[in-house]
Order: sequence, then C-alpha cells, then structure tokens
Amino acid sequence: MGLTVADRKELESLIKAAAHDPKVPVGIARRMVPTQGDIEDFAYGLSSGMVIGNFFALFQSRNGRELDRDEIADLFSILMSKMPRLRMAIKKHLDMR
Repeated sequence: MGLTVADRKELESLIKAAAHDPKVPVGIARRMVPTQGDIEDFAYGLSSGMVIGNFFALFQSRNGRELDRDEIADLFSILMSKMPRLRMAIKKHLDMR
C-alpha cells in the first residue's frame, strides 16, 4: 500500500527543513571529524539519519506501529529523489566558509 499522502508530506517537510538550515549537522561534523574523513559526507550522513529517525518516530507515534515493507520502500524512494537537495545545501553551506 505504501505511505499515505500525509506521511509523504511529513517526510518531504523534514527533508526540506534539514536542507533549509544545515548549520547544526555541519557544526557537529566539524567537531567530530576535524582531521579524518570528509566533513561533507559526515554531515550528509548525520542529516540523513536525523531525517529518517524523526520520520520513524513521528510515524510510530501517529500510527502506533512501525513501517511495513511497502512503506519502507516508499520511504527510500522519496529519500532517493529528494535527498540530493540536502547534499547540495550542505555543500553550499561548507563553500560559504
């Protein structure tokens, strides 16, 4: 069956909010990966995890259950199409320093 329209909008809203203000994950990445690894990749992974974790928590709170297989497939389909926006926001933020 997949995600409902409300769930899709919620997920897209979380992604949009994360892309709008990437300062927090970039700041954490700078403090945690000062000499090794790539700050951009770390910040992107952190932001992605925050979006997914928040969505899971909201979904479970609202529906009283975890996502099923079809809903997870929808989730990752949306993430694949929308998350490049988040990566670009992080890259832009890092280029501004």
